[in-house]
Amino acid sequence: MLNVAVSQGTDMGELRLSCGRAAADVAQTLDAIEEHLGATGTTEAEALQLRLVAEEIITNIARCAWPEGEPAQFTVEVASAALAQGVAVRLTTIDNGAPFDPTAQDPPDMDEPLEMRALGGLGMFLVREMTDRQSYRRASGQNWFSVERVFARK
Repeated sequence: MLNVAVSQGTDMGELRLSCGRAAADVAQTLDAIEEHLGATGTTEAEALQLRLVAEEIITNIARCAWPEGEPAQFTVEVASAALAQGVAVRLTTIDNGAPFDPTAQDPPDMDEPLEMRALGGLGMFLVREMTDRQSYRRASGQNWFSVERVFARK
């Protein structure tokens, strides 16, 4: 079951979601994020770009943070603010799964032939390319991972 808390002002919006590991929960969470972003000032293309980033992060948590079959819930927070120069968005995930710092992962060697590359790593590469900043910390037995993006306006 998706639990949602939303607070929105004229220049800022915050969304806090509780997400389970089931594919339906992940899909509902992604839909809520995309809808929230559209309501707080991002264009459709920007909201879709951030949905892709969120999908990579949230899907990895749902699939990999806990042992197979273990039920779990995690939190997804989205904050957006209208700025003079555009819209700033921060997506944060909080989970009590196995410690994992996605920012410490080496980027894939994009020059290496596809058949020679190690599995994995392309998702975080995508996240890095599509956001301005990524940060991780482990506190009180929880992984806190945030990405930020400012969409400039002319």
